[in-house]
Amino acid sequence: MKTLFKILFIGTALMVLVAMFGGFALLHHHGSDMHIVLNDEDLFFGAGDDFGGWLGASIGLFIAGVVCLLVVPLVLLLGVALPLLIVCGVFAVMLAALLGAGAVLGSPLILLGLLLFVVLRNRNRAMKASAARTEPV
Repeated sequence: MKTLFKILFIGTALMVLVAMFGGFALLHHHGSDMHIVLNDEDLFFGAGDDFGGWLGASIGLFIAGVVCLLVVPLVLLLGVALPLLIVCGVFAVMLAALLGAGAVLGSPLILLGLLLFVVLRNRNRAMKASAARTEPV
């Protein structure tokens, strides 16, 4: 799954870069004039336009690229991954508290079980050792 996400991320980043370069190429195309209508306002980009229009459009494309490459992934990361991390942290603290309380309340039984385990383990070893000594070789 990690490889799939890497491939999708690289593909998305390349598509954003191609779109940015395509927009830049359209703005700096030295052929016919470009006419853009935005909010019922006419914007003309052409060979006779001054440098300010080109500079503003280039800055706008740069800002749009930064938003697509940095802001959107950070918003998704902080908007999805951070709440999941907080929820998992709360569950981990609750589980640790329950296990700690269970260990404190069950400690006499745990100690009794440990004592029985040690005694029975030594008894089985002693029985195996005595059986090995009594068998003829």
